[in-house]
Amino acid sequence: MRSQPAGGPDIVYHSGHIVTIDDDFTIVEALAVRDGKIVALGSNADIKALALEETRLVDLGEKTVLPGLYDSHVHLSFGGGGNTLDLRHAKTIEELQETLKKEVTPIPEGQWIFGRISETSFPELKLPTRWELDEATPRHPMALRLGFRLWVVNSLALEKAGITRATPDPQGGKIARDERGVPNGILREPAAQRMVGRLLPPSPRLQDETARKNVRAFLRELVSLGITSINVAGLRPGNQLRWVQDSYQRWGEELPRMTVQLQVRPGADGHDDIEEGVREAIRDIEAVSFHTGFGNDRLKLGAIKMGVDGGSTALTAWVLEPYPDGSLGLNTIPQSAFYAVAKRAHDLGWQIGIHAVGDAAVQMTVNVFERILGESPREDHRHYLHHVAILPPEDTLRKMADLGILVSSQPSFTYELAPNYEAALSGKRLETNNPQRSLLERGIRMAYGSDHRPYGPIVGIWAAVNRMGRNGKIYGPSEAVSVKEAIRLHTMGPAYLTFDENNRGSLEVGKWADMVVLTEDILSVDPVRIREIGIEKTIIQGEIVYSADIPKIARFDDGVVWTVENLSGE
Repeated sequence: MRSQPAGGPDIVYHSGHIVTIDDDFTIVEALAVRDGKIVALGSNADIKALALEETRLVDLGEKTVLPGLYDSHVHLSFGGGGNTLDLRHAKTIEELQETLKKEVTPIPEGQWIFGRISETSFPELKLPTRWELDEATPRHPMALRLGFRLWVVNSLALEKAGITRATPDPQGGKIARDERGVPNGILREPAAQRMVGRLLPPSPRLQDETARKNVRAFLRELVSLGITSINVAGLRPGNQLRWVQDSYQRWGEELPRMTVQLQVRPGADGHDDIEEGVREAIRDIEAVSFHTGFGNDRLKLGAIKMGVDGGSTALTAWVLEPYPDGSLGLNTIPQSAFYAVAKRAHDLGWQIGIHAVGDAAVQMTVNVFERILGESPREDHRHYLHHVAILPPEDTLRKMADLGILVSSQPSFTYELAPNYEAALSGKRLETNNPQRSLLERGIRMAYGSDHRPYGPIVGIWAAVNRMGRNGKIYGPSEAVSVKEAIRLHTMGPAYLTFDENNRGSLEVGKWADMVVLTEDILSVDPVRIREIGIEKTIIQGEIVYSADIPKIARFDDGVVWTVENLSGE
């Protein structure tokens, strides 16, 4: 038995296979909790002996227990978008066309239509074009959003925006064109989307109470997937932060612990004028009286978030070798602008976490970090990169290890984005896409997250171990990690990323009793079947905050939910 509480425990969890994720990956039968923290671990006999008359005993039924799962890349959903058509159920262009025809019939001609379609159903090689949308909506200007990176608009929308064959691409954005050079209706990145977006009627103002309830519902969904801590990859100052604070004041005990990145957009993702974008970003950072670490164990500030390139879903990740169409993707924040904002944030004491997908983006970001840390050395800064989806040059990898730059990686991208990777990459670059083993072998610390593709860390662990795409192909088995490594990267990895390794990420004395109970033993099941393991219970601070009737596994962008009863979404 390890440690013994003064007094007695409030709760004893016993008769389980409790995987502690300590240095030795020790498995114990029972643990004791007092005031929300673990005070002892060991055998059933030893830990039960600590119980007092008032101590609650919880039988785990020989189930496997892991530390609470930590998602290092989450995007909050506040709801809103009252004018937006939700078309994510459409799986084909034909189905999309039929749905649109029905939806627009009662809408007066000439009225703008804005909608959302599924990134899962429409990867790069299956994107609809303006002409296919025209068949369904020739008399309504229309824009359809696929995540953050892509819009598809019809001919009337292009006409109203004045986008023609002669229109140049905006800085940091791309107007996609057919083989004749005619815009095909696909707008890549916000800089291009703004050309149409500024014509759309404003959405109704989101009411405070609605936003708070939507936040609560979204976070409760994450809890049902075994997520007890999250790192939110970017909130803007103002209403978003206020809604989150309000939600945690009211319902914090039933929600995952949250670290919030403060998002600034000095580049083309937020501004047509980059110089003004830099000034505004620095003003936003300087206006916050606090920096990384401010808050408490439930809600606190994390890193400054920026994005220096596009993404794999839009062929806009900034790369060193050209895509099949000869392009190199997009750099959304020029190096000089990125340096100015990152240097100011670093000097004010902030941690910095940067969206960098392509190898050119990673190379530039690491070089800027090297310059900043040379000018203003700081121990234990823990600056990091989100994604690193294309393996950067060896020199860049060496710098990352030497400088202590971390990576928030999304292993499920290999599964969810396989069609996009195949459209963009080939050979070794395809095999090493979304690298895992290559980073670990070079001593680069990693943390696992989802970026909603899908939400559900069990799928992330499965994808990291199996490297399987939606099409059933295996991509780069040499980049796979072991089951134990993947579990650690979804628990201790993110805890280290957010400076929380001393209070969460493993089940050890003195840490919060955040745990998940699984439907099967993740350490003994065939690794190919890991994605079938559901979340039976989620425990935060020693209290069961979620217990499943039908254990869930994952939720996808199009609303499909994997459960232990029905693995759909293939």
